[in-house]
Amino acid sequence: MKTRLKCCKTAHRDQKAHKSSGFSLLEVLVALFIVATVIAMATKVASNSVRNARLMKESTFAQWVALNELDRYQIKLASGQREGYGEGEAEMGDMTWRWVREIKPSNSSDLVAVTVSVYHDDDLAEEEPVAAAKVYVPSQ
Repeated sequence: MKTRLKCCKTAHRDQKAHKSSGFSLLEVLVALFIVATVIAMATKVASNSVRNARLMKESTFAQWVALNELDRYQIKLASGQREGYGEGEAEMGDMTWRWVREIKPSNSSDLVAVTVSVYHDDDLAEEEPVAAAKVYVPSQ
């Protein structure tokens, strides 16, 4: 009788060991949810990084276009040519940019403010410029 009882105890212990090995379905689902959430967050961070890099590149090119146009305006002023409002297009970074030059009075009667605003060429309804640069020059 002792051998039979011993055999049953061994079988019961083996069943417990068998039941505790592996993961339950709930544990696997929770782990998959966590992995999916981490992957989704990493994807969002990566896409935001790419978008921010593109915006920074465009902003830099637009700023260069604005500064170039201000330099051209100042060169014309130095040679005696005075211009007012102006518009045009410029190529920078394999993109076409639309720029607008405005001359406005400043707080000082001796200076006027020259502002060049740069827009994407393909978006004519754009209200906010991608970049703008301002310089103060002597009034006439």
